Amino acid sequence: MIFYKNLKKHRNTEEKNLVFSIFSNGVVSLKDDSIVDPTECKDFYNLRVEDGALKTGLGFKDFSVPADKNDLDNQHPYNFASKIDEITGIWMAREFNDEIGYYYQLLFTDSVNKLWLVPLIDEYDGIIWPKSIKLKSFPLFQCPYRINNKDANAFFTNEGMVYFESDGEGIYPDVPPLISCVVHYDNFFGITNTNRNTLIYTKNLNLKEWAAGDNSTIEFLDNRGSFCKLVAFNDYVYLFREYGITKISLYTSRDDFAFTHLYTSTSKIFENSVCVCGENVFFLTRDGLYTFNGNSIDKVAEKFDKYFQKFDNRNCSSACLNGKYYIATKCNFDDGLSVGCENGEYVNNVLFEIDILTFNANIYRGVDIRKVLSIDNPYMSKLCACFNFDNKQRVGELVFSGQTFDIVNKKCWKSFTTDLGFQAKKKKIKKISLITLGNIEIEIKSDIETKTFKFAGKENEQSLTVSVLGHIFEFSFKTDDAFCDVKKPMLTFDVVK
Repeated sequence: MIFYKNLKKHRNTEEKNLVFSIFSNGVVSLKDDSIVDPTECKDFYNLRVEDGALKTGLGFKDFSVPADKNDLDNQHPYNFASKIDEITGIWMAREFNDEIGYYYQLLFTDSVNKLWLVPLIDEYDGIIWPKSIKLKSFPLFQCPYRINNKDANAFFTNEGMVYFESDGEGIYPDVPPLISCVVHYDNFFGITNTNRNTLIYTKNLNLKEWAAGDNSTIEFLDNRGSFCKLVAFNDYVYLFREYGITKISLYTSRDDFAFTHLYTSTSKIFENSVCVCGENVFFLTRDGLYTFNGNSIDKVAEKFDKYFQKFDNRNCSSACLNGKYYIATKCNFDDGLSVGCENGEYVNNVLFEIDILTFNANIYRGVDIRKVLSIDNPYMSKLCACFNFDNKQRVGELVFSGQTFDIVNKKCWKSFTTDLGFQAKKKKIKKISLITLGNIEIEIKSDIETKTFKFAGKENEQSLTVSVLGHIFEFSFKTDDAFCDVKKPMLTFDVVK
């Protein structure tokens, strides 16, 4: 008997483990696919990254308030749709009453510019109160104000100022149509809607007695563009312009000012993005996000630049609360997908929650926010919003719910494309292991094939034997459920030698 040698060649393989520990690092969007670590994240939205895990992301529920300041946990919502066809703007109001001290209200306008209010401590079980004054046009600007030791609220419109006090209200047509104003020491500064290259100022702080001769003007005709917003900050007044920032220094006499042009931008500053947050002012340009500390400018959160650039964000809205800068804006995710409001007509499509110290962010995609508002008083601290289109009759408060009211947000975490550290060699993904308390799908896309694997939520670690061949791979974690909690994902693969 003759035994022949088996000449069939067998491929040598080497088993490797790939661990997705990069959840703790968030988005790394500016790197090129060819230089990233295979576990780094290219995109994620509607999830939050916390303690090395993917968890339930941001959402909105109906705004609610307590009925009793001694029982703040027992809250009820308002049914705004019962009275109002569309909420076009929301503002905070604070007034003083001799009997109860300070009380707080949420003011808002409807589609015909009628003003409404709800108290933030509401013993009337959700009644929505109309104001007797109807505005002729949408308010250009609103601010809390104080005259003769009385707290009040001023709305500036093209027809003049609408003024509310605890014991009265009125319209004052001689007040200019202001888009921004500040009081600094004994001076009032304002920018008018009719001439955005002129700064007005006056010593008469009683706006109800405004007369045409009370104010003086300063005009700048340089290349820094129109005036956008005034900010009183660090004992100075700063004038934000389309393409720059100017510091106003006050001296002893009424007309003794110094102006220092601190910054000239190469990209347009969006006025509604300007917001004081702690020791800095945040603002957004077409080039990205910046901070200003009163002297110097720093570009921050550069890993999110791809979302901000090349879009007209004139309809953005910003607020600061509890160490977070919030900006609702329009962004390009450039992935060919439509999420939430992107399936129809929309103005804005994303809310960023950015930590003002670390610049890490939560990205809330698919929500069309008209305006964000921070409510921070002795009884509550909430980030609220009103919306365009589908949710135009609601006021929402931000929560980690993973859904927009009753609609669950689609969630995704996606890696860069990677060769897993073995260039030009074929690999075989053999096993996926993870802990997930909620349902999750993992999509593995290679240059050869694409496969999706589903995991049901369980407390214990799960492993699934798979087979995906390719030279380069992209990994996505997705869920359509509200709840998400994914930890310690690991892939096992062979390298074909």
